[in-house]
Amino acid sequence: MSIHRRSLALASLAAISVVGLAACGPSSPEAEGDDGSVTLEFWDMSWGPAGQYDVKAQELVDKFEEENPGIKVNYTLNTWDNWYQTFAQAVASGTAPDVSTGGGFQPFGLQQDADAILPLNPLIEKWQEDGTADDFTAGSLDYYKDADGNYLAVPWATDIRVWYYRTDLLEQAGVPVPTTYDELKTACEAVHGLGGDIYGIADGGTPHWTFMQGIANGAGMFDKSGDAQLTTNPKELAALEYIASMGQGGSGCINPSATTITQDDAISLFDQGKAAFVMDSPSFGPHISPETQKVTKVLPPLANADGQKLGLYFVNGIMAYKQTEHPDEAMKFIEYWSGVGDQLMLAGASGVSPRESLDSNPAFDDAFLYRESAEAWGAPVGQPLFAQAPNGFAALNTIDGDPTMLDLERSLFAGDDVKTAAEAAQTKVQGFVDAGK
Repeated sequence: MSIHRRSLALASLAAISVVGLAACGPSSPEAEGDDGSVTLEFWDMSWGPAGQYDVKAQELVDKFEEENPGIKVNYTLNTWDNWYQTFAQAVASGTAPDVSTGGGFQPFGLQQDADAILPLNPLIEKWQEDGTADDFTAGSLDYYKDADGNYLAVPWATDIRVWYYRTDLLEQAGVPVPTTYDELKTACEAVHGLGGDIYGIADGGTPHWTFMQGIANGAGMFDKSGDAQLTTNPKELAALEYIASMGQGGSGCINPSATTITQDDAISLFDQGKAAFVMDSPSFGPHISPETQKVTKVLPPLANADGQKLGLYFVNGIMAYKQTEHPDEAMKFIEYWSGVGDQLMLAGASGVSPRESLDSNPAFDDAFLYRESAEAWGAPVGQPLFAQAPNGFAALNTIDGDPTMLDLERSLFAGDDVKTAAEAAQTKVQGFVDAGK
């Protein structure tokens, strides 16, 4: 997984069995010290550059210990290789951490699979009473609220998808900055006309454009019941056809290598002046040259045919496990961690802060296009992947770790029949949804 942004970790939940959940017990034989202190095991993920993000995270853990002398926290940094298996196996063996970050929909998955997640309702109720809940951007605090009304995690970052463009290529092609999706297609085709190796859009490695385009077109992958609607909603199918119209079966203004390359490779094409548009997170600035930064701007949210301007965001959350023997201390640490997200972003973590008080940190003023990205594509323009569904659900975790949607997007790029590809994805995604009911 690329550490400067959220992306898919291709893990199959079908390969995981969490039957035989061990009886609840301490996560560590040293859960309580001789001096009466409590020790929490905190498993974090590699959200940013090695030697930068992890150093800051450890500093913040140390600060928490200083402010809470009765609580010790053992910090463990995990990679994204087989991330879900790592947590599922720990839960099954009775060695889950007290607290962790993890995949964007991990709390839903582990709760469905193993009843493993400790609801954070007492913390949320506290925040609602003292006003802290009002500090979170619209929808972000409810992101991890399940169908039973339980809050399975709280957000420390919101990872929005943002369209960026090169002013120099649009000027060379003689086209204005797009304001609608029709205009985006026109601009992409005009830029591609500058030369055979110059493309309108650089893409590769994630299905985020497919995720986002359906929402942008007024639909999304799921309907109001949480069922898949890749082929059953005309607006969703039209969104897939829109992407395909610029692939190898259409105008060809998407880089043909999009079927095989990574997102980092796509950014490299943009950086080299081989593409006018790229979708990424607000943390992509350090991955392009200073010269490219001078000609890069945030594309304003684009209007669909109905005039709506919609986008996509994910949430990075922190959760506690039912196996913990110290739920109060775990929630205390989670409360702390949600309040230092700005420090983690400034250390290279992908995303923007979901808390208005933290997002106002003046240090973000110097971060490349951070303010512009957050203001343009954050909530309420940004919507969750389950935009039309009433709440998040376990199948999202399966989809996050399965290649189905990436395969669909690559089929759209390659010029395969859209309806056939969409029907195959519809069957698989609905199967994931049904399995979680």
